[in-house]
Amino acid sequence: MSDERPRPQFGAYSSPEEQRARSGQDVPKRVLDPALVPRDMPPEDAAAPKRPGQYEQVSQATVVDRVITVALMAFGLYSVLGALRSYTDPYALLDAIGMSDVELTDPAGLRVAGIVSIVVMLIGWGGTVWILWRRHARRKTMWWIAVIAGIVFTIVGALIVAVPFAMDPAVLQKFAELQGIELP
Repeated sequence: MSDERPRPQFGAYSSPEEQRARSGQDVPKRVLDPALVPRDMPPEDAAAPKRPGQYEQVSQATVVDRVITVALMAFGLYSVLGALRSYTDPYALLDAIGMSDVELTDPAGLRVAGIVSIVVMLIGWGGTVWILWRRHARRKTMWWIAVIAGIVFTIVGALIVAVPFAMDPAVLQKFAELQGIELP
């Protein structure tokens, strides 16, 4: 007959004192006299605070991300400011699409729509800069936010101008005429 004992699990056969010693509960904490600790020694438990003028190392990927993001945002601002003339002057927009012989029925309304479009795109640009600044502070990638915001706000701004422009009766008549369709 063999003496088969079950295998011990989790220190089942050790005394309570041995269990406490192995778990680190009876280990005395090291107490230091504050007078013996040098003033320039970093704290043991916390990360050392940064001194003024001390910077973290910046990786090459972070630098590339910043450069691409700044370039995208500069291109976005250039595009919005470039759209200022064509969005706020409906006749310049007609010239750009090759319909200079059309007389608009409500050019003032289209001008207001263009101004609203530019304001929406500028607010979107400013909001994107704010979001990017916050992500930059947390050291996260930013370029994809600039791309998505550029696409979204360009589409929204173009729709704000395009819908009233396409709904103008003179423009509708010209589109129908170019397609060979007779409107009633």
